[in-house]
Amino acid sequence: MKDTNNKLGRILELAVKAFILASVAAVILPVPKYARSLSDEEYIVWLVRLIWVLMLTAGVFAVLQLVGFLIKKLHD
Repeated sequence: MKDTNNKLGRILELAVKAFILASVAAVILPVPKYARSLSDEEYIVWLVRLIWVLMLTAGVFAVLQLVGFLIKKLHD
């Protein structure tokens, strides 16, 4: 029974990763065509928004890594 739960969990984990990867690809693939169609001002606004989202994502990742590191240190 435990082996079945482990396999199901692994399949679910892979499905979630595949969904995230497909979502990212769906956003990234049309970017060059979209970015070329923008005026200079629109392009700067789009670029600032993109940088903001990337920085926010990296910040959340860093905070989660730090929290995980601190929890591991407190456990030891």
